[in-house]
Amino acid sequence: MIKARQQNSHELYEVIRLIRPVHRRLARAVEVKLDGTGVSVGMRAVMEVLEEAGDLSVPDIGRSLFLARQQIQLMVNELEQLGLLERRPNPAHKRSPLFTLTERGQDVFGEIRSKENDEIDAVSAHFSKEEVQAAQRVLCAMLDHFAEFEDDPNRPRGLE
Repeated sequence: MIKARQQNSHELYEVIRLIRPVHRRLARAVEVKLDGTGVSVGMRAVMEVLEEAGDLSVPDIGRSLFLARQQIQLMVNELEQLGLLERRPNPAHKRSPLFTLTERGQDVFGEIRSKENDEIDAVSAHFSKEEVQAAQRVLCAMLDHFAEFEDDPNRPRGLE
């Protein structure tokens, strides 16, 4: 039993070692798909949060992405200048407007996701539904196990 557990630990460690290069390659693949859109990887993340959650303030977006408000503000400003976001009054806070995707922003994000889905479809063809679900369970279990090390979403810290 102990030998099997050690083998599992070794296999899990090998999965963990793959996370950084996979993340890096995914980010590069997203960059390529964004070419010509005027949208950066970070801006795309902001658009995704707004697409999923609806109207949010800059601090809310920052908490969702575990990024500092100042970083989010820069991306929101750029997206607004591109006509992909618009601000709306925030009934809960006069000085912190809500941001939402414009119709054009929804269209651009939809096109981005469509391009990404082509790649995801190509990779997913290599796996059964059960294998993908098992991978998801493993990653979720690791997130849960290491949750105590998560940043405070109100005060995200950089990695050193």
